Amino acid sequence: MMNVGLEERGVYEDFNPYETYFFKIGAHGLVCFHGRNYSIKQRLSAEQTSKLISDPRFYRISTNCYVNLTQVSEIRDNVVWFRDERHGIKTISVPRRNLEQLKRLIPSQRGKVTAGVN
Repeated sequence: MMNVGLEERGVYEDFNPYETYFFKIGAHGLVCFHGRNYSIKQRLSAEQTSKLISDPRFYRISTNCYVNLTQVSEIRDNVVWFRDERHGIKTISVPRRNLEQLKRLIPSQRGKVTAGVN
């Protein structure tokens, strides 16, 4: 049990928005990041929010919701699946109008990620 508390503490202290599964932008710069076992709300400046949404790793699936393409495991029907061996599965629904574009972007993003590792 002790490890769980330490891990959660590390997530909040060492938080990296680029490792989240998806995020939603709220009013007055409030952004809610959703990851493998957490949801973190942070207030960001307009410049920080702009930098985040312009990053090619994130794709806008609705007015205020952005999915991290590098974290997507698969897409079934209208649902994006994020898998983590330790924490299980997290999902989010995607509107049909964005589904095909999202499917096209996933392989290209994975290619960029693996190209950087090799």
